[in-house]
Amino acid sequence: MPLTDAEIRAFSPQNQRFRRSDGGGLFVDVMPSGKKVFRLAYRSGGKQRTVVIGEYPSIRLADARLNAAAFKSALRDGTDPKSVAKAEAEDTGKLSEPPAPLWETIASEYLMLRQRSGAAPRTMTKLDRQVGVTIRKLGQRPINQITAEDILAVVNPIAERGQVESAHEIRSRFSQIFRYAAARGLIDSDPAAYTIGAMVKRRRGEFAGVTDPAAIGQMMRAIHEYRERHMIVGSALLLSAYLFPRNTELRGMRWSELDWDRAMWEVPGERMKMKRDHLVPLPPLAVAVLRELREIDFGSALVFPSPRDPARMLSEMTFNAALRRMGYTQDVHVHHGFRTTASTNLNEMGWNADWIERQLAHVPTNKVRSSYNKAEYLDGRVEMMQSYADWLENLL
Repeated sequence: MPLTDAEIRAFSPQNQRFRRSDGGGLFVDVMPSGKKVFRLAYRSGGKQRTVVIGEYPSIRLADARLNAAAFKSALRDGTDPKSVAKAEAEDTGKLSEPPAPLWETIASEYLMLRQRSGAAPRTMTKLDRQVGVTIRKLGQRPINQITAEDILAVVNPIAERGQVESAHEIRSRFSQIFRYAAARGLIDSDPAAYTIGAMVKRRRGEFAGVTDPAAIGQMMRAIHEYRERHMIVGSALLLSAYLFPRNTELRGMRWSELDWDRAMWEVPGERMKMKRDHLVPLPPLAVAVLRELREIDFGSALVFPSPRDPARMLSEMTFNAALRRMGYTQDVHVHHGFRTTASTNLNEMGWNADWIERQLAHVPTNKVRSSYNKAEYLDGRVEMMQSYADWLENLL
């Protein structure tokens, strides 16, 4: 029986090479590496011979049949195309080989593999977007001709726009696809592995944080859905997005630190990394979350007490564990990554860099200053925080 494309796609590699016939001498060799090659068996000069027609899926079944028919037609005319090709190749000192598949072909196969392997919808959306960047830039290049320099030409401009984490994630996609191609025997090495040393390093505090607006919108939707099932921790994650405090600052939040009239959270210096009092303007969306929590009586001075002991705050792993359950692995987004998300996008929006740095409670660049004013740039920061929270919700 003739083969179908669906059957060829479904062929799984085994320990030894095996073949399946399409009829008329055309067959598919399935290699242990997973490579699938169309070959044509024919007779010439009284001898049984074979010729490579092409590699699937770079050459589809219909095209393989056409190529095989053209080859057999040449044979009927009295010419052995393989002998001619071999003679020409010997003149140039090398045998001809089928062309390497295009980057777009292999990248698309990789996406299909991830989808068949059960990747979550939000993961596939992210993969589609990031791999799409590579296809737009290098899609029509044969995969074996793409160099480390080509990869840097794609990722470094992204990093230069301030999207350092996104640049590293896209570099990782390159590497994953090259490794997939190597497993199939298409290439021998991963050129993306050599690029890390020539990229801007992930800055401290910017490791593993979602920065692309579309991905942020997906994350916000995931947080809202999580909050419907887990009110307390889901609320903490929402406040993490709106206010981007450090883990210990949020877990240690006390009701006494909240000024409802001024919509302000004053974190005492003893709980701050830099040991300085810190003011966090509360946008209306954050106030609404806190008021809902206030209606739940834990009998604790803490906003987020431990369920085992109301006098103690939540475990430091609580927020990251929740993110993992939502599908965000530690190389994609961690709790500290909310600060990456905010810093990257507030800078891209054009907000005053000093306002952003003060809101992140970073040490002033000029360490010689005699004092640090916790209310520095407060009016500007109030405006910025409200605008940022609204922007996050508009991404839903």
